[in-house]
Amino acid sequence: MAERGLNSLAAVLEQTLKKLQLTDAALEARAMLLWGEMVGEQMARASEARTIRNGVLEITTRSSAWNQEFSFQKATLLRRYRERLGKEVVRDIRFAVGAVRGVPDLVATGTAPPREELKRLKLSEEENEKIRKASECSDPELSQAIRRALTREAQLRQWHLEHGARECPRCGSAYRQPFTLCPACRQDDATVDGEKGAGSRE
Repeated sequence: MAERGLNSLAAVLEQTLKKLQLTDAALEARAMLLWGEMVGEQMARASEARTIRNGVLEITTRSSAWNQEFSFQKATLLRRYRERLGKEVVRDIRFAVGAVRGVPDLVATGTAPPREELKRLKLSEEENEKIRKASECSDPELSQAIRRALTREAQLRQWHLEHGARECPRCGSAYRQPFTLCPACRQDDATVDGEKGAGSRE
């Protein structure tokens, strides 16, 4: 319900912007709103459009695997923006790994394992099937990119779990702190408690 509401709001804002004589700033704001549509639902969940300055769109991605796949898709994404907006509003897209709001970390922090070790890790049939379903989309190129990123994330999570990380019982992510829940889930609990506390004071 909340997601549909946000999508509706984005659609209303986009229609409003279309009716206006768009300034460069308004076009850049529209480019930010269009990010999820440009990359599709699965890739949108792994990223967040943070800012756009002088035609440079800055995107945060939730892991190095996603960062790499987004970088591979940069030329395609720039072309989509040109086709959609009718001019070169987005001249460049820069990607950086960081926290994506509303998405728990799916891999543990710490020293990255050797790439050869990750390649040797075999995922279960169930895990591979989940990845296959999650990566289905109308664009074959994006579908492959999503599958590669999700596979690397799953392999990295498995490697960390095999090398001392804990598995969060709520979201399944791997983490290396001495708590029952991972940092993202503990932060969610703290936010909920804070909202309850705020409500009780009214």
